[in-house]
Amino acid sequence: MNPIKAVDRLYYNIILNELRMMNENRLYHNITYNSLLYLDLISYTENCTVSFLADVLHVAKSSVTLKVNELMKQGLVEKKQSEHDRRVYYLTVRPEILEEFKKLDRATDYAVKQVQKQYVPEEIDRFCEMLDAFSSHYNNYAERTERGDSNEPEKD
Repeated sequence: MNPIKAVDRLYYNIILNELRMMNENRLYHNITYNSLLYLDLISYTENCTVSFLADVLHVAKSSVTLKVNELMKQGLVEKKQSEHDRRVYYLTVRPEILEEFKKLDRATDYAVKQVQKQYVPEEIDRFCEMLDAFSSHYNNYAERTERGDSNEPEKD
């Protein structure tokens, strides 16, 4: 099996599932896929801030502020002032939206349960190690290319 084709197929299926669910769910009719990605980042990041999003996305803070304001007007995101630093505002996906948002993860949850039935715990652990290694190498490459060190991976 070709690992690149397997990863591409997984990515394709995840994106296709999310887009289908967005089209079928009344909650997502008025938001773009870009907005959905912002919601993903906000929901998975503890103490998420506009500055954090601007930094990880490599975009201007003003652009993130515009997007966050749009999400707030749509009733999807809330800002809460930090108790420790009054200058800092944390972003969260509104709880009732988060419940609906979790429905997008059902396909992943189902797939994980099926794989856990199919493989023994040692194989699952090894698979998780491989996913962590893949994620680490993927991020390392992305960080290197940001710094201008874009050595191409070895070709088969």
